[in-house]
Amino acid sequence: MTTLTIKPIEFLPTSFRQRPPTKLVGREEDRETYLWYITEDEYLRLCKLFRRDFQETGLGGTKVLGQPSPCRGCGKYAEFIDWVWTALSREVHSREFMFKALVEHRQGVEVKHDVYCSQCGLLTLSAGDDREGGKPDIYQAGPLDRSTYTSSHGAEGEKTERPRKAGASEPVTWGKWWLDNSGKCLVSAYGEKVPE
Repeated sequence: MTTLTIKPIEFLPTSFRQRPPTKLVGREEDRETYLWYITEDEYLRLCKLFRRDFQETGLGGTKVLGQPSPCRGCGKYAEFIDWVWTALSREVHSREFMFKALVEHRQGVEVKHDVYCSQCGLLTLSAGDDREGGKPDIYQAGPLDRSTYTSSHGAEGEKTERPRKAGASEPVTWGKWWLDNSGKCLVSAYGEKVPE
């Protein structure tokens, strides 16, 4: 008899209930594209999730189609961390793989995936089809069945060349996180240290 091992799910509680600060950056697929800024509260949760300082990625926000909306279960607004948490919880990618991809700026505008709330586990954004299951919560969703996906790394055994960032540079770190929870920027120029 085979025993199925179910990986425990770790939720990321937060008392932050404001909509994350955003900036309209254009249109894609006839929808408005926004930069969702990462607040200090989200930054601290990302550090916990990745088990390292998220500032090493140099990422201060992420491009998403549409505005953040509140979770119908707990009221937390959708944030970048929900994509990361969902991918880890559904065993799509490892922490190391995602962190490296972020450092190498291999993150495009949101792709259509089922995304679950990192605080309560309810489905907050749907892929819009049954490809990812569309289950109402993370427990029912379980690990993602990747057999329906085509690899983005070329044919089996072949590795496609990815564009590299021009010139090696050190990641920008701000000391303290550069954006407070109200959306106020604490630096006047990219790369400056936040005053203590």
